[in-house]
Amino acid sequence: MLNRLKISLILAPLALTMLVGVYIYTLWATERERSAEVPFDSTGAMNRDLLKFHQKRGSFPQKLKDLEGVVWETKDRNYVADGHSLIHRNYFYVYGRVNHHQFTLWAIPIGKEREEAPTFFFVGYPGSNRTWKGPAVALTDIDKVSVTPTTIKLNILGLVEQPNPPIPSDKKISPFEPRFTD
Repeated sequence: MLNRLKISLILAPLALTMLVGVYIYTLWATERERSAEVPFDSTGAMNRDLLKFHQKRGSFPQKLKDLEGVVWETKDRNYVADGHSLIHRNYFYVYGRVNHHQFTLWAIPIGKEREEAPTFFFVGYPGSNRTWKGPAVALTDIDKVSVTPTTIKLNILGLVEQPNPPIPSDKKISPFEPRFTD
């Protein structure tokens, strides 16, 4: 009887430890899966890479796919619309070159957790930028997104212009300020 009691005293804590370990692993795996569904915004990195392309080539690229081999390493990315759009980390990026020294970039959240992430519209040019931020654009409104929308259309979609960060004094102010008409 004493041998059975010793085995029970060894197996009970071992079984309890395994149960707690499986429970913690289940919580961790569920949270990891949920966090993989939350959109992660990369407009800052894309802006940086587009500005690097402009420095190297003297103009912004015609499409996002043109960044490969110049700024980005060549690899299999999820391009849409002949390289003008890109899906990355649950964001749908729509790029448009307005002219050689100005571009626009939409960042629209997609996926299961899309309502938790904001939509961004970004107008970039050497030396400065303009950014609008708002709620997630409805999936039915994605086809209404224009590469060069007016301020009124941005406001209708719920996007509000964000304050521009100050330009460092060592940089020249760009003469290529975007001109929007309402």
